[in-house]
Amino acid sequence: MKNKKVLITLGILIVISIFIGISYAVWQLTLSQTGTNRISTGCLKLELTKEENMINLQNAYTMYDEEGRTLTPYSFTITNTCDMFASYIVQLEMTETSTLPTKYIRAMINNEAIQNLNEYEESTEYVNKDTTEARILAKGSLGNGDSEDYTLRLWIDSDVDQTTTEAIGKTLSAKITITAAPSTYSPVENGITTLHDAILANEYQVTELQTAIDKINSKQQPDFTQTAPIIEWQENSTFTPTATISWSVARKEDVGSDLDYASELNETSAVVAFSNTYTFDSETGRYYLGDLIYQDPGTIDFSSENYYACSTGINVTATGKLGVYHSTSCPVMYKISGLTTTTETTISGSDGKTYPVIRYTFQRSEIHTQTELESDKSDKGLYVALDDYGTSYYYRGSVKNNYVYFADYYWRIIRINGDGSIRLLYAGTTKDATGEDSQIGTSAFNINRNLPLYVGYMYGNSAGSSLTEVSANTNDSTIKSYLDSWYSTNLSEYASYIADSGFCNDRTLASYSWNGDGINIGKTTYYAPYERYYTTFNPTLVCLDVTNDLFTVANNFGNQVLTNPIGLITVDELMYAGYRANFINRLAYPFSDSNYWAMSPFDFDSNYSAPFGFGLSENGITSAFEMSYTYGVRPVINLNANVEITGGIGTQNEPYVIKTE
Repeated sequence: MKNKKVLITLGILIVISIFIGISYAVWQLTLSQTGTNRISTGCLKLELTKEENMINLQNAYTMYDEEGRTLTPYSFTITNTCDMFASYIVQLEMTETSTLPTKYIRAMINNEAIQNLNEYEESTEYVNKDTTEARILAKGSLGNGDSEDYTLRLWIDSDVDQTTTEAIGKTLSAKITITAAPSTYSPVENGITTLHDAILANEYQVTELQTAIDKINSKQQPDFTQTAPIIEWQENSTFTPTATISWSVARKEDVGSDLDYASELNETSAVVAFSNTYTFDSETGRYYLGDLIYQDPGTIDFSSENYYACSTGINVTATGKLGVYHSTSCPVMYKISGLTTTTETTISGSDGKTYPVIRYTFQRSEIHTQTELESDKSDKGLYVALDDYGTSYYYRGSVKNNYVYFADYYWRIIRINGDGSIRLLYAGTTKDATGEDSQIGTSAFNINRNLPLYVGYMYGNSAGSSLTEVSANTNDSTIKSYLDSWYSTNLSEYASYIADSGFCNDRTLASYSWNGDGINIGKTTYYAPYERYYTTFNPTLVCLDVTNDLFTVANNFGNQVLTNPIGLITVDELMYAGYRANFINRLAYPFSDSNYWAMSPFDFDSNYSAPFGFGLSENGITSAFEMSYTYGVRPVINLNANVEITGGIGTQNEPYVIKTE
């Protein structure tokens, strides 16, 4: 194939004018868009995230970097629709009418280090004939069907003032251009043969590893109080006139009775909770019900007012008690238009006994979900953090270059560990697997559920009177046995490629003064991962109790109790990947459209007499899963630091392929 070049010109005109007042300076930056939302040339496609999402600062003053990085970015996506690899270059080209020196404009592409425009690599190849200066903002390569997201922020340097005569009365006029050609980048063809080095080099598609490492280290550090990407949600409702939904509650006659299993029920336990009003939070993407109405559904005239519900649930505690909850917030809400059936049925406890309940089936005329309205995808790519072994490089956000093909399965790279090994999250048998296809099956975390010790990947003596006794790693959890069986069948022949770098099941207690002790069931116990996720927003890759909670096979930096080197993702790794409590995020790479387990304990809830662990829900929310319930399993393994690749650039259609022969 001849080396042809494909050109895409983004019709964005950037005009920055500086006006000096008598006593202070006013800088006015305006931007006008010409052209349509989508521009396609050849077989590459450029898509704007949102037409209104352009850099548009009227009467703006100079800014410090801390403020500039919070500006709403201009976002665009490049998609390769060619039947070939394609390399591309994103440039900002200054036109002949531009008179403001680029050294006075600060720029931030994605979440890279902020620098002045004149500090970006200069290009001598111009797309526009009236270009006087061009700066390269980004480079990349894409396989067929792959895409990459970009965000750009521009602002005037805070050092510019009335004395900056070079800038007075000047304007900056520029256009973003994208050129593409058959790809010339390949880690293997550039002499990079290990997965470890390819991951680092591929972040900027360079051949010098230190160059990539220096640029990764210079990135802006993430804000863990935000999701990555930061998403603005819009309410979405669907008319479903023939759909139904069912919830179970306690029987009326059981409330206030002498029956032992009903001793914890109250007057709200036998009804479904509705509300006539709700609010929608565009930041979290969640619905919040107004004042709840506790009323017998059979007495409600659903045609008289609007009735909304999240969910009602009933469960059986470890001590054989019925308990009911009514949700007041949810990612999916229902408008109820009528009661169709009322049925007496039963539910089962973990002891196998059955308990009578009432099951109400309703007609749901609407289902309320959410649609992504706008997204800031700048917080993405590789970042740096410390783990138990040293410097770790982890992926964050809606990254699309962390795919690996190994042992006949697809995986997503979570991070490079401090010892150089590479941590992978199972992603299915096909490159585009989602939901149940992206997991090996389902399992309870632990079928035992009446004591705090069952939050453990392994656990100790159920009659123990100290944390040391109950946390001793002498018994396998249900999910560990499940993973061991799968490993023995599917990965044991590849054992020489798999590292013993460990998995943290952090069972240290949260520091709350009112916290339980992790032993007794009379008081709720919260664990340190809960505190990091909900209170401090401060994830860590360092296992707080290496001796007991870092699960290894033979590695003496760990507990050396594993049968096989396999585990699960931690909630800290989910936080690093872009998740935050109560916020919906279906764009970060760990999302799979199905509920699946994490390895971190949440709490032991004394109200339910049950342990809970973290997991990622099908709605894109990191949630508490009751340990004895069944959810998806996505294994995590670590590859040796020196594993080699035969090709690929880490995209879905061109994953890194591990050499196993």
